[in-house]
Amino acid sequence: MDSILQGAQLVESFSQEKNELILGFILNNKESFYIRATLQSDFTALSFPESFARSKRNSADLFPFLINRKVQSVHQYENERAFHIKFKNGAILLFKMHGNRSNIILIPKGQNPQLLKKKLVIDNNIDLLSLERPIERTEALYTADSDYLKFYPTFGKLIKAYLLSTNFGSLSTSEQWIALEKLVDDLEHNPFFISHLSGVPVLSLIDYGDNTQALSNDPIHALNRFYRAFHTEYFFEKEKKNLQQQFSKKINQAKSYITKTEAQLVKLETSTAPNQIADIIMANLHAIPSGTTTANLFNFYTEQNIEIKLNKSLSPQKNAENYYRKSKNRRIEIEKLTENILNKEEQLITLQAQKDSIDQTNTLKELRSIIKTSGIETSHSNQEINLPYKVFTVQSYQVWVGKNAKSNDELTLKHSYKEDLWLHAKDVPGSHVLIKHQAGKTIPISVIERAAGFAAYYSKRKTDTLVPVIYTPAKHVRKKKGAAPGQVFVAQEKVMMVPSQGPQSDT
Repeated sequence: MDSILQGAQLVESFSQEKNELILGFILNNKESFYIRATLQSDFTALSFPESFARSKRNSADLFPFLINRKVQSVHQYENERAFHIKFKNGAILLFKMHGNRSNIILIPKGQNPQLLKKKLVIDNNIDLLSLERPIERTEALYTADSDYLKFYPTFGKLIKAYLLSTNFGSLSTSEQWIALEKLVDDLEHNPFFISHLSGVPVLSLIDYGDNTQALSNDPIHALNRFYRAFHTEYFFEKEKKNLQQQFSKKINQAKSYITKTEAQLVKLETSTAPNQIADIIMANLHAIPSGTTTANLFNFYTEQNIEIKLNKSLSPQKNAENYYRKSKNRRIEIEKLTENILNKEEQLITLQAQKDSIDQTNTLKELRSIIKTSGIETSHSNQEINLPYKVFTVQSYQVWVGKNAKSNDELTLKHSYKEDLWLHAKDVPGSHVLIKHQAGKTIPISVIERAAGFAAYYSKRKTDTLVPVIYTPAKHVRKKKGAAPGQVFVAQEKVMMVPSQGPQSDT
């Protein structure tokens, strides 16, 4: 990448999938070059599409500070799964490829970092020098401390499984060192391989794993092939199986509902009708003593005696009136149960047709189309819902509002940056509010006043005409040991009086 990108101009930087960044460059030869960085929790990789058609919807520009800047160099950190692209204006775009803790961090010269994955707040304080990890490797040092991961910390799961399969742990220290030297030589000279470990595709430089496929020595070609194998094939099968299970569950639930409701309907239709019981009571008023709870009376409909339950606090005539009323409700219930069964049978036909379509589909695009039309939520789509805060936008500034006491703690302690502005209604319980800091900008007073209106609205002072709201940079907000959820210590706060204004005030 260093030789490809030197002097290249960044012309696009955007995202249209969660935790994914697309970078578009114009190279010195005027050709386009794309980098797609995918930082999902279960899939972290780079790929290099030959072209990229940006969607007109669900697309957001990222790191606009870098647009039209030229690349100076690309640097790989020694013994670390991280590299950076340095631009000629001094900005650095760091790629920290650490599995589910991966992130892309823009470090403008002399300014605060900007994170692709903002929830990894620890990356705001990342030290680039700490990423360099020179390691001296000699047999003598290995003999003194034979933990191979201290010498090769970037060995992943596949390498570990490979060494385990070779009984590496039972070898002498000298034999282990020879095996490691041989392994490193293979890693430096082998082509790339795609194989599977526990059913999951992996990209490797050794021929190990299930269903191994040899690729070329070209890392860009290998990464593109790996992206397709993982994203198109593995994700497709995983999502298809998930959908099949969900539809099977819904089909079984529909069938169970129909069975139970039909049994309930049969019971209603075959039991003695309440209006018949009322008729029997009315025909035997003289034979029913007051204050009794049951009466054994002749049923002239079946010509057999019947045990009838009575309310002892009511007269026999009032009991008959109750049964007549129940008869009306019974007719309504029978109609409703019949309607429910018909509706559920129609739903069952639709669900079965949708499941048949899923069984027959062969592409992720077709699968996503079925998901969209079915209205069913996948586990993948639910991953992004459980934020501990509400999100509002005020004059291009993001304003985050805690949902409850527990989420207030999470918002303030885990999701805030030291330069964010923190707000809270004074001296009463309420939501913590953050105005997210933007590098190089001072938050306008109009934005602070609007966010203070949120703090007032989501507090116990909601109905007051004017509410005192305190505000201070988030770095001045601390949690004392043993404090109740949502309870914090605030220093250097200011106070403003504002009317309570919820989100509906903006519509």
